[in-house]
Amino acid sequence: MRWKLLTAAILCAALVAVPALTFQGRAQGQARAAEALSPEAQPYNTVVRWTRETQANKMGDDIVMTQGFNADGDAVVTILEDDAPIITVSTYDENGNTVAVQSYDDGLLFVNSQYTYNEQGDQTAWVYQARTEDGVTETAYTYEYTYDADGNMTQKDTYEGDTLTARETYSREQTDEGTVVRTITNGDLEPDLTCYDDDGDPLWREKGDYRMVYYYDAQGRETENCVIDAGMQQNRTITVYGDDGYAIRRILYGADLNDIISTSEIETLPGAPELWTDFAQAESTTVILAQAPAGDSQADVQATESAPAVQSDPAAQPAS
Repeated sequence: MRWKLLTAAILCAALVAVPALTFQGRAQGQARAAEALSPEAQPYNTVVRWTRETQANKMGDDIVMTQGFNADGDAVVTILEDDAPIITVSTYDENGNTVAVQSYDDGLLFVNSQYTYNEQGDQTAWVYQARTEDGVTETAYTYEYTYDADGNMTQKDTYEGDTLTARETYSREQTDEGTVVRTITNGDLEPDLTCYDDDGDPLWREKGDYRMVYYYDAQGRETENCVIDAGMQQNRTITVYGDDGYAIRRILYGADLNDIISTSEIETLPGAPELWTDFAQAESTTVILAQAPAGDSQADVQATESAPAVQSDPAAQPAS
């Protein structure tokens, strides 16, 4: 179950869009669980496109992930296919902000995240609750933030229960390359450095001898990223796009282009996979089914589960 909790937490973070450059948002305080919205009122949450990514790696552990996207390109459903598949459902508000991410294992809700925003649309809270196989709720994590007069985050405090476990501080410097954000955790003399371009996309991230570099095409799509240690390439990921503008292949290389660690083929599906239709019939979700197989009706049922409040972690997003 531990790896599933980790996977779900990564999905929860990856599925939430947070301004990477400015970290805007001044409101702080206790988060409140977002109320489930009527599916009829959220067409922006409708699944309009399904893809399946099949990863073959040299370790022999093939991974299959199916995703359903709304019209804005946001992942609404993510399915890690396995003997016991993990299904993650995301809900968006009328502004396109993620308000809930819920992960299910064998029909059991085991990770439930809720997100809240201020009037400016800046994320102010992340409600995160996890359960063990025995149904025990794990210790809540709380994140508290400090902002400058421009709405840029300058400090993040992390609490496990009532205990302060980490403090991160942020500073920014405008350079010829772009805006460099310096992150210092618990007074560490070796900070994380991340450089963003004018659009807020990361150009590189650096920690000690490690450096990750990002490359984009003319459409602003990430085509390549590379991890370098002490000047030597450790791995490189290349993404290939089709004529329709969507990714069709992703290749992960090791130290050189002769060392292929994994290859992912991405296909667009004609409709919702059976795993999802079975789940949607058995469980309550806030997702409306579009492109259902012929003869099947759309699922438009509402979420019924909620979770206690935990505060958000918008600073976790920039380097993802």
